[in-house]
Amino acid sequence: MSSVYPQPHTIPAAGVPRTHAFASLLSIRNAPRLGPQPNSLDNAVACATHWVRLSDDRRPDAMWLEAGALMQKRVPRQEWTRYLRRIRLDRGALVSREWCEVARVRDPVGLPPGDYLNVIFVTHYARAALFETVSLAPGGSGWLPVGYIIRPMHQPL
Repeated sequence: MSSVYPQPHTIPAAGVPRTHAFASLLSIRNAPRLGPQPNSLDNAVACATHWVRLSDDRRPDAMWLEAGALMQKRVPRQEWTRYLRRIRLDRGALVSREWCEVARVRDPVGLPPGDYLNVIFVTHYARAALFETVSLAPGGSGWLPVGYIIRPMHQPL
């Protein structure tokens, strides 16, 4: 009875079994060594979560300082503070927030070509239900926030 799997061969001089070439690629010895992954999806969600918490704490200056240079060049610090105050009109106390989607955005209009991520949260305040989107760009040591948009979950009819 023949097998559909490759049969091991013997190297006559050493007598050590040898499998087909692809088997050596699957061995633990040749497994890639994974170190820290600064641009992982987990780190993207953690970065975005930290950033929206700065917004909750009404710390637009801290948000701007932690943003990527891409955002800092496009949006002056004072303008960012005004923008954040305008979009965060008193919605009441934060009730809950969960990230619901991570979306890859390739070559967005108005930004340098490349891959970006949008981390989208469903956020409930005492007086509003919102989608919060944090846009992230890859950086050398991890994800960098480059944008933040809040929009109502339910548009008025």
